Amino acid sequence: MVQHPEQQLRGQFTAVVGANVSLCREHYRLVLRLPEFPRTEPGQFLQLCCADPEAVTETRELNWMDGERPEPGGHELMEPQAFLRRPFSLAGRRDRSGAGVELDFIHRVVGLGTNWLSRLRVGDRVGLLGPLGNRFVLPEKDEIALMVGGGVGIPPMIYLAERLAGRAAVAFSGALTRDLLPLTIDPVVGSPGADGAEPLMSIGEFARHGIPAVISTDDGSYGFRGFVTQALEKFLDAPASLTRAGKALRPVIYTCGPEPMMKRVARIASDRGIECQVAVERAMACGMGTCQSCCIKVAKPDPAKPPLAGKDWCWRLACTDGPIFRGSELLW
Repeated sequence: MVQHPEQQLRGQFTAVVGANVSLCREHYRLVLRLPEFPRTEPGQFLQLCCADPEAVTETRELNWMDGERPEPGGHELMEPQAFLRRPFSLAGRRDRSGAGVELDFIHRVVGLGTNWLSRLRVGDRVGLLGPLGNRFVLPEKDEIALMVGGGVGIPPMIYLAERLAGRAAVAFSGALTRDLLPLTIDPVVGSPGADGAEPLMSIGEFARHGIPAVISTDDGSYGFRGFVTQALEKFLDAPASLTRAGKALRPVIYTCGPEPMMKRVARIASDRGIECQVAVERAMACGMGTCQSCCIKVAKPDPAKPPLAGKDWCWRLACTDGPIFRGSELLW
């Protein structure tokens, strides 16, 4: 497992919406503002309450006599409502001197909770819990970071890029089609070449930190035609790709996205002897290890030791042991 940040702090907070803008079909960028917030690191996540904080905390007294039919009431009974918080990776953070903190999230409308988030307006209030989970371990000076994000796995790569400014790095982002790509394309830079696998300063979220990007779409509507994992392989197979200023750098891969994509990325890394850090995604209710719902199977370094003494695997929790695991640990 990847280590947790030192002196981890977390808590429940109420934030105010600073912006909620459409990025592409189905994706939104949500900015939440708070007077203060604990230190965060790339790879960590928060649990967002997808309902009005005041409605969630509202209590009512029910007057009901035995033998009578109770009269239902309240939002929780009269209309659909998301009762459980939803986990979201941080896509960015800004500490505004004397003006609090801004936290960025990118979400895709797929159900009741995210539909509620998409309808938030500036000034609305949102309850959140965090920061939660561990973090990505940043590369050494003689290493190059290869960030591989797919779909809603792209946001933590954006936050990681903030911390990688000035270091050697390349971002790989994949989507089904161009209008499901939650990134800003710079038309001045120009379109990718014929094969689409050449890293370019064409994506604003990465270029502002001096990081080139490779974009892939399954249908070829922009960038590399095919899976982002295929673009990654093509990059790794080019001898000059990992060279900077005449010096060869060791690659370190960071990935988040659909599980089949991450599984393939981990295999690519394993076959080439490359370190790989994986931000796993699991449905979870609490985010703090209480509900035990986000189990993930991992290899044990010593089968003789507990838990499950005698077995070479055990269960871990994505929320408290992760969400960042080394690719070599995961048993998909």
